This record gives sequence, structure tokens and C-alpha cells, in this order.
Amino acid sequence: MKLIIAGATSLLGTEIVRQSLQIREITQVISLALQPVQLDKSIDTSKLKNVVIRDYSEYPDDVKAEFAGADACIWTVAVTPLHTGRVELKRVCQDYIKLGFEAICEAGPARPFRFMYLSVEGIPRDPTKIPVIMPDYHIMRCNTELMVLKFPTEKDGVEVCIARPGVIANSSAWSRALVANLFRIVNLFGRPPSEYTTESARSGSVTPGHGWVREGDTLECRTRSNWTKGAEISQYASAFMNYF
Repeated sequence: MKLIIAGATSLLGTEIVRQSLQIREITQVISLALQPVQLDKSIDTSKLKNVVIRDYSEYPDDVKAEFAGADACIWTVAVTPLHTGRVELKRVCQDYIKLGFEAICEAGPARPFRFMYLSVEGIPRDPTKIPVIMPDYHIMRCNTELMVLKFPTEKDGVEVCIARPGVIANSSAWSRALVANLFRIVNLFGRPPSEYTTESARSGSVTPGHGWVREGDTLECRTRSNWTKGAEISQYASAFMNYF
């Protein structure tokens, strides 16, 4: 299996790269990022290919060539709304996903091709349900999820999954822990209580684990924001890897 990990240098992206390199069934890992992913020297990187791009909106032919034959993609590219303007938020959290997906499809991926988009906890699925806090941000992410769910109708042989984890923070950095706790409060008051699920728009078997359970075509996270306590990033990564 050939796996593309977009945003591979992020906190979670790097952990997904590390775990995927240890899975025998994954034969090649494409690390797509603005710089090479940094891993511990003890990790076998023989299956890893660093694909460095200037921007997530531009994919030259040599980059697309690396996407050819890919079986799956985990898209982790995002920015925090606390430090980013509205235009940039939409560009990174919505436009980039569409452009990246189209570039992969143009390259000729395998069929079926599985695309997992990492959203965030608390995003309403109904754009008419406007959250109290950061409404523009939440509605924009809602529209992004709806856009991703339409991918299978636009391209044959495409299966999608939307993951909604809580804020992921490394407790070794007090600033990240502070942001995580702030977002917990936002999520508590800014969304309907039933809106913390991970939904799959595809049929097929999924292996539950690490707090994620399957109900029909839905992967639901029953373990919520408490995963952000400590550097338990590996639990998220393992849950996402189980999807494939």
C-alpha cells in the first residue's frame, strides 16, 4: 500500500509517518510537506519519500509523479483560528484540500483510493446551525467537510473518511496545553452536544480501537478531548491508521 501523508511535519503528521513506516502492509510512505519530515535516527526510513513543495496550492509534474498509484491519503494540513485571518483560514483549511485532492487524482491513484480528512471536534454538519463561538470558522470547516463528502460523486473509485479529533497538544509545551484547554471550553459551549463524531462516507470494514467505535459507516470517537492530556499523539495516529 502506498500512503500519502499531507502535512507530515505537523505534530500528528510526524507521528502518523513514524507509525506507518512500521506497518508491513504499507510499502511506501509519501511525506508531503513544506520541508522534510524529521524522524529519530533509529527509525527505518527506507520506505519514506520526502516530497517537499513550496505551497499546498501548487503541484508541479514531478510532485504529481510521486502521487501516481497511491492507495490512500491522510490530509492533516490546517492552521489554528486564533492566529490566522479569515482569508488565510479558508485558503488553508478548505482550498488546499480541494487542490491537493485534485492533484492526486490527476496523477492516477489506485482504485479504490481512500482519502481521510482531519477536521476538528465540534464542527456542525448542518451549516444552518450557527455555533455561538467562532461561527465563521465553524461554518467554514462544516462546508469543507461537506465538500470532502462529495468527492466520491466527482471521482470514480474514491472513498472518503472525515476524522474529528479534539485539539492535539503536547503537554511538554505549556503554550500548547493552554490552547488545548481553551479549545475544550470553546467546544463545550460552541456546538450541539451530539456533534463529536468521526464519519465515514464509505462502506467496508473498519477496525475500531483507541476510543473509536464503528456504527454503520460512522467512526465515532467516544474518548474525547482528554486525549490531549499528555503527549498521547500516538493514540490518534493509531486510530487513523486502523482505518486503512
